[in-house]
Amino acid sequence: MMKRYNPGAVHAVSTSKNKFLIVLRRASQLTCFFILMFGITAASYAQITINGTVTSVSDGGSLPGVTVLEKGTSNGTTTDESGNYEITVENSDAILVFSSVSFETQEIVVGNQETINVELDEDVQLLDDVVVVGYGEQDRKTLTSAISSISSEDIANIPSASTDQLMQGRAAGVQVSANSGTPGGGIFVKIRGTSSISGGSDPLYVVDGIPIQTGNYGLGLGGETTSAMADIAPSDIESIEILKDASATSIYGARAANGVVLITTKRGGFTEPRVSINLYRGVEEPVNMPDLVSGPEFEMLMNEAASNNGESEPYANPANATNTNWADQVFRTGIVQNYDASVSGGNEFIKYSVSGSAFDQDGVVTPASFTRKSARLNLDILASEKLTFGTSTTYSFSNRNRARNNDNITGVLGGVYFIPSNLPVYDSDGNYTKFSIFENPVAAANEVDFNMDVNRLIGNVFADYEFLPGLTFRSSWSLDYNQIKEDRYDNTLLNNGSAVNGSALSTVAVIQTWTAENTLSYLFNIGSNHNFSTLIGTSVEESNFERTTAEGEQFPSNDFKRVQDAAVQSASSSGTSWGLASFFGRVKYDYDSKYLATFTVRRDGSSRFGENNQWGTFPSAALGWVVSEEEFFSIDSVSELKLRVSYGVTGNQSGISNFQARGLWGGESYGDSPGTSPGQLGNPELKWETTKQLDIGIDIGLFDDRLNFVFDYYEKQTDDLLLAVPVPMSTGFSELVQNFGELENKGLEFGIAADIIQTNDLNWNLIFNIAGNRNKIVKLASPFNVYNRDIYRYEEGVPMYSFYFHEQIGVDPDTGEPIFTDVDGDGTFNPNVDRKIVGDANPDFFGGITNKVNYKAFDFSIFFQYSYGNEQLNWNRFFQEHGGTRNTGYLSSQLDRWQQPGDQTMVPQMKSSNYAGNLRPSRFVEDGSYMRLKNATLGYTVPVDILNKLGAGISRARIYLSGQNLLTFTNYTGLDPEVTATATSPLTRGIEFYTMPQARTVMGGINISF
Repeated sequence: MMKRYNPGAVHAVSTSKNKFLIVLRRASQLTCFFILMFGITAASYAQITINGTVTSVSDGGSLPGVTVLEKGTSNGTTTDESGNYEITVENSDAILVFSSVSFETQEIVVGNQETINVELDEDVQLLDDVVVVGYGEQDRKTLTSAISSISSEDIANIPSASTDQLMQGRAAGVQVSANSGTPGGGIFVKIRGTSSISGGSDPLYVVDGIPIQTGNYGLGLGGETTSAMADIAPSDIESIEILKDASATSIYGARAANGVVLITTKRGGFTEPRVSINLYRGVEEPVNMPDLVSGPEFEMLMNEAASNNGESEPYANPANATNTNWADQVFRTGIVQNYDASVSGGNEFIKYSVSGSAFDQDGVVTPASFTRKSARLNLDILASEKLTFGTSTTYSFSNRNRARNNDNITGVLGGVYFIPSNLPVYDSDGNYTKFSIFENPVAAANEVDFNMDVNRLIGNVFADYEFLPGLTFRSSWSLDYNQIKEDRYDNTLLNNGSAVNGSALSTVAVIQTWTAENTLSYLFNIGSNHNFSTLIGTSVEESNFERTTAEGEQFPSNDFKRVQDAAVQSASSSGTSWGLASFFGRVKYDYDSKYLATFTVRRDGSSRFGENNQWGTFPSAALGWVVSEEEFFSIDSVSELKLRVSYGVTGNQSGISNFQARGLWGGESYGDSPGTSPGQLGNPELKWETTKQLDIGIDIGLFDDRLNFVFDYYEKQTDDLLLAVPVPMSTGFSELVQNFGELENKGLEFGIAADIIQTNDLNWNLIFNIAGNRNKIVKLASPFNVYNRDIYRYEEGVPMYSFYFHEQIGVDPDTGEPIFTDVDGDGTFNPNVDRKIVGDANPDFFGGITNKVNYKAFDFSIFFQYSYGNEQLNWNRFFQEHGGTRNTGYLSSQLDRWQQPGDQTMVPQMKSSNYAGNLRPSRFVEDGSYMRLKNATLGYTVPVDILNKLGAGISRARIYLSGQNLLTFTNYTGLDPEVTATATSPLTRGIEFYTMPQARTVMGGINISF
């Protein structure tokens, strides 16, 4: 049997049979009747030669290698490279069976036909029933794990720079949010909650079997990060599988505690060459703009604050004040465009898929942009019936024009908010207006020269050898090479540059990870009912990181930007590495596709941990029962009822440095003399964070699987958290990374997939998912606070990302003073002690809703993504609702302040005592719930008869109009309820702080196949 590689989502089709009817005419004479009957009988037993062409329904391309068999006999043939065949059958009653891997089988009665052309459609039932898992594939029917799948159709032609963002709202229990709207910016992906406090909490990404780098290796800009997943073109993706429970993830052992994302790219098939061209172009615009006061309003508020404080008013005539809308100066309408082309096909000797793409996206805040160019080659060479070898290789080059934003008061948005609106963009001499330590936003947008270039190569070579039927050895060698070059120049027109007469920085970082894996798999049966799938393997992986940085100051002019031209120069270099050695195995058993069991174990050895705990073992077990296969089960409307349960252990080695377990010394100078000094304490007992997970699931299919339900309940317990624990100062250090602490996640997931209408002309499909996760810190060495003004609190019994504020319950309508909760109950509010947790950034539930409608040649899809119950900290309000304690800009919410007795508001009177620096009012912690119309698309597929008349060889053409982030329903008053400005810290989420919002995109595109 031919092997099938990387199936994707396709269209369903029903088989058909042609009936040959012989109509006998009544003869007037008996002799004629017998002669006629004899002729027909003889003809029915005469050999007939049939020929024709077999093509694909989806694109009209010819199909080589299709088996054409006379039913009930061994008489058969296969189609040639052009899809042509010829076969001789015994008589006209013969039935021809046309079959090919991944296509639906058709049966046709020969009758009086001499030419039979056949169109085969890909078998959606077959393909949908196959799920990519770690180191292989499994039938979904016998799957015992919790795995969510996303097909290429679900994410096609969505304007996203980063692949991971495409998962948002499409898989139950997978929470995806953006660091910001910065093109190519960081994305947060949490699978079933956060399983680590200070360790890494991102899933492991595996692309075509290659574990890839996903960290943020760029230079920091406030809290802004970049996404390594942006180096993979979404148009290359065939499917995404998200492994959620321990049974699915434990095959990856030490790196699987946060879940695993398997990405499969498109490969060739047994078809003649198929050419596909896809392009789209559109505009991006801000959904919301900063709501700031005008120049006259600013001066009026400053006068009011001064008067309330008993001071003289600083502005004589506010009505005549300059009025600058700083947001209008830097926000813009940008362009997003994508062009990609691919060629794929194959025969019995080789299968290939080659593609190239170009993507370009502007941010809605100047000057941010992202550009990516990529190329991919997937090749499978069928050297013999036993040996197959090939490669999966992707190369990409990307450029980011970066802007300082996100938790950065000297950035573009920092200037928009901080600089008062009564100041002009330029002073009387034509220079940028300067204001305190804050950067003029127009200068920050126009004068910063900061570029990030990334060269990325992800590739592997592999060979499969089938010793015996079902017994296959696979060897794979892979490389993930990532070179990041960043150049920044702050010229003398900027605050940073003017102080040192120009400032430049240039850095090159190289991260390369190689992996060697060998596996032996064996599929066999015992009797007719006992089915086994076994796997054993080894893996060796090493990652190396090097960075070289050069800095310079004091330049002769802004025309010179390279460090070599600076009068003052300095340089540094650093490097580190880690390694992982692994052994793993899996046994999957089913009895008559009814009773299921999967057992997995992996043993990992990591260089990151102490000499006493370098090895860890991660087992799992899962059981399943397909109740609907039982003889006693006789509910006709239930096509599938499967019960699942799994339990297992996975690990986490992320979040600590590569040599955290060792006592380290570093170079140190004493005057002009070189020396060394201790850098950290060693901990030879340091080991993995360990997550134990229980999963209970139910899969239900109704009405021949037209209505499907998936339900999962899970409990995750993470022990031995990697945390910096205080130690006696007599050691010379204040803390030591130890395994101390426990974290808990519990949750429910529910999904529905329904084919509501299925007719020849009209199809309506609905997909819905919802999930809720409850996170709780079970054990800590001691409570601690984090971030600016200690606004996040970590303590036992509360969730991560908890906001620690003074709970404001109102404003006294008589005095205009804020009213806060007396937390300790001593009768007096004391800002130093009366703080409490007022909410957290974790949603109560989240998910997505997708509707797809096809009517004849038209298709329409609409996708909503939502989050409910999460708090979002509008930290901009804290600084821009300052009551006159600063001379910086105001948000318009300041206009709601208390002014006279009887006023009902949450904004106190503009008086210094009401806005004291030690107050953290909870009014800035807002309800961040939202529902977003994430995508809506209307398409039209040109009928085949029209394409044939064009005579251009086009087999399929589709045009469409699409919108992204079209509507957002929320009570949040900031720019975007989803973003998190402080992405560089694993301890903070749900905060907007001078963060670029996500854009609204409207675009048009076309898909063409030849």
